[in-house]
Amino acid sequence: MKIIDRKFLNVPTPTCHASTIAFFKGKLAFAYFGGVREGAPDSTIYIGYDGEIKHTIGGNVAHWNPILFTIKDELFLSYKIGEFCDRWTTFILNITDVDNIDKSKAQIIPAGLNFCVKTKPIIDSGGLIHCGSSVETRLDWTSYEEVYKYEDGEFVFVERSKPLTISKKEIEVKGVNRFTGKEVTAWIVPQGIIQPSLWKDENGTMNAFFRSSKGLGLIYHSACESSSWGDGEWSKPAPTSYSNPNSGMDTVYLNKRLFLVYNPSKTLRKPLSIVEVKDLNETVDEIVITESIPYSEKTHSRELSYPYMIANDGKLHLVYTYGRSKIEYVVIEVDDESKCV
Repeated sequence: MKIIDRKFLNVPTPTCHASTIAFFKGKLAFAYFGGVREGAPDSTIYIGYDGEIKHTIGGNVAHWNPILFTIKDELFLSYKIGEFCDRWTTFILNITDVDNIDKSKAQIIPAGLNFCVKTKPIIDSGGLIHCGSSVETRLDWTSYEEVYKYEDGEFVFVERSKPLTISKKEIEVKGVNRFTGKEVTAWIVPQGIIQPSLWKDENGTMNAFFRSSKGLGLIYHSACESSSWGDGEWSKPAPTSYSNPNSGMDTVYLNKRLFLVYNPSKTLRKPLSIVEVKDLNETVDEIVITESIPYSEKTHSRELSYPYMIANDGKLHLVYTYGRSKIEYVVIEVDDESKCV
């Protein structure tokens, strides 16, 4: 793998987060939420196309986690509205005509469902739309796979998996006091796992990697071999060897090869790396996207977080949050498989 292009996207807001991309009619569409800060009432969805900001979706309540995706020759945007994650309502808007978006025609997903939460949907050969979904409260995080079909201009719920969660037993967490430099130990009850990134392998098995809550420190994995994935028997989520600092990650399954973009740390949202994964735990190839952010008074944080990755024309395309103040877009050329054995 090698980086062949990178640039910062047009972001006119003081802070930004949760970016997403899709290719539509040969051009790059992107979106993110921005405002004073995450969760603030002014937090607004910004939609860009071919390098320019085209539209905004906002109001007096925070907007969150836009996700762009295409179905045949149509372009869609899903997003959340709510004061906090446990009060989200999900909307889906057809933005095929990027110059003339009618925001009043957004479809509301029924309460209790979240569609895709952070990662792109997987659309199978039968047209079913598989979504990595989760519900996040202050005490518990639980993931699901939600399945929809698109017919007559609307997204129709089909089924949802059983709750994908982990044990809530107390765990020991060790760290270092940033003021004294001394090692400290705490006992916490983990909230769980959220934001599943889905992929379907060559055997037809649906897989998911999950972000884990503070203290767990690892990406979790589950799989479902059933032909009816949404209602099938998903395996109990189990930790992998890949670190996770309570931060989003993403996957792409390209030509029978699995690629993971994530923060290879149990505590820090930096650096940001891409690896090719073999057998769920073994790294075949790795490239560091960004190591760290130089200190600047204009940088709101030094995190490199929330990557969103897709495949197009045999290449990997990703966007991520750079210091909560910029969105960087990166293109990666994937080496011939024979060079990665």
